[in-house]
Amino acid sequence: GSILGDKTRMMELSRHERAYVRPSPSKGALGGLSSYTNDVTTLCHAAGYDLAIIETVGIGQSEIDIIQCVDLFILVVSPGGGDELQGVKKGVVEVADLIVVNKADGGLLDDARRTKADYTAALRFWGSGYGGNQNKKTREEWNVPPVLLVSAKTGEGISQVWSEINRYRMIMTKNDELSHKRKKQARYWMWKYAKDMILEKIMASKKDHGKATADMEKALDFGHVHPRVAASLLLKDLIGSGDNESSSPNSRK
Repeated sequence: GSILGDKTRMMELSRHERAYVRPSPSKGALGGLSSYTNDVTTLCHAAGYDLAIIETVGIGQSEIDIIQCVDLFILVVSPGGGDELQGVKKGVVEVADLIVVNKADGGLLDDARRTKADYTAALRFWGSGYGGNQNKKTREEWNVPPVLLVSAKTGEGISQVWSEINRYRMIMTKNDELSHKRKKQARYWMWKYAKDMILEKIMASKKDHGKATADMEKALDFGHVHPRVAASLLLKDLIGSGDNESSSPNSRK
């Protein structure tokens, strides 16, 4: 990864008595993180860890569930690898609260500086309001996400990143934005868990409704029903709907 890689490469951190590192494979889940990451973060806070750093498996332009898990979203990019092109795409950059250009050392230092300039110029061109902050005072004090140079190899720039993290937290706390953000995140996860549970229930019920499922798939094959209508009818058959509407695929040709 852009920060430290997986646990096998965290030689010092993984052995530190005040740190706990837990690898969490995504297992195909989208959004850049494991489906249980939010739960693990909550447990870590309950166990007394006041700081949780979540490193994603890498996210695309729309796979940004990670912002629903964190107070501060840091986008870490490498110089000279084409990542600087993200600076003109918006997407994931649009929700970043802080951008860090890593590997700013040795032969990559000049490339890192150019990458920083690209991101800085792009963010200024787009204007303020990034990071998803709703409070007007917060937007005024954290107008455009800072772009910082860092070297994980030499440690250069890390103290500045930590300083910006603390400044962001101070601003968010002062403007009551932090509690507001966490309330919105809690609602997001409630509905996401509900959707996941419904899907699990449907898949578990599928075995007991084999004929209904097969009939619906056959109706789809012959074009007798629209996929959206088929999904609605199948859902009613699998988990019940509370009404007497027919679940026959031929009733919605």
